[in-house]
Amino acid sequence: MVTITIPTLNSAKSLARCLEAIKAQTYKRIEVNIVDSYSKDGTVELARKMGVNKIILYGGSLLGARFEGVKVVKGKYTLILDSDQILDETSIERAVSMAQEKNLKMLVFEEEVSRTESWVEKLFDMDRKLFNTICDLDPFTGVILPRFFDTSLLKEAYSNIPKEIFFKTGGPDHAIVYYESWLLSKAIGVLPKAVLHIEPTSLIQFWKKFYRWGYTGVEAHNFKKYHDLMTRKEWFRTGLFTHGLIKESIGSIALSLLKGVANKSGYLVASLKK
Repeated sequence: MVTITIPTLNSAKSLARCLEAIKAQTYKRIEVNIVDSYSKDGTVELARKMGVNKIILYGGSLLGARFEGVKVVKGKYTLILDSDQILDETSIERAVSMAQEKNLKMLVFEEEVSRTESWVEKLFDMDRKLFNTICDLDPFTGVILPRFFDTSLLKEAYSNIPKEIFFKTGGPDHAIVYYESWLLSKAIGVLPKAVLHIEPTSLIQFWKKFYRWGYTGVEAHNFKKYHDLMTRKEWFRTGLFTHGLIKESIGSIALSLLKGVANKSGYLVASLKK
């Protein structure tokens, strides 16, 4: 059994494609749970209509929402997916086979951008091509994060995260989960061409997303255990201008600068309020 847990907040626009891709998986021993933060756009109704029976309502931020989903997992493996991600139809089948054959505890699902029509999407595409090629799996310097976990490892990792940061931590949640998992096991692999990611199409959407990441990252950033991890994540990508990736490196730098402005703005506003 593989459990896919998906946190949602007003995710109706992308959730249908996400769930349709799950239904189309060649591997069928799958259960899905959704942890919804009281959406107002019909997300929960859509999920129920598409056959998701296990829906949990949670009023906190993303780190806590993922934990609520992990707590009720029944599968041997857990995939922490986002509602704006579309799985390749063979991803789960390939992931289970790779994890079992190579005795891996974590798998990165290699991502590509779902479309590249706007200039914002093109920057994401260049950035993703860069870090997919470099494939830096270090939780401090890299940005590639595993999504597919041995459930026992994932639950142990969550048990080591201080509970006081669960409710308010959003943007850096996945980095924290990986860091705690990496401290327990280095048995990690990469599953190629596994996910298409629906990225922001406009500067307004981009700003809202990464402003929120900064705003909900204050608790983790100021927590001693994760301060260095959060700070290192703000650096430019590793491997810039190597492997002939000139255009991709320039795009990645531009994206990082834009993210940094939005992220830091959210962080400063939250810090002042705190």
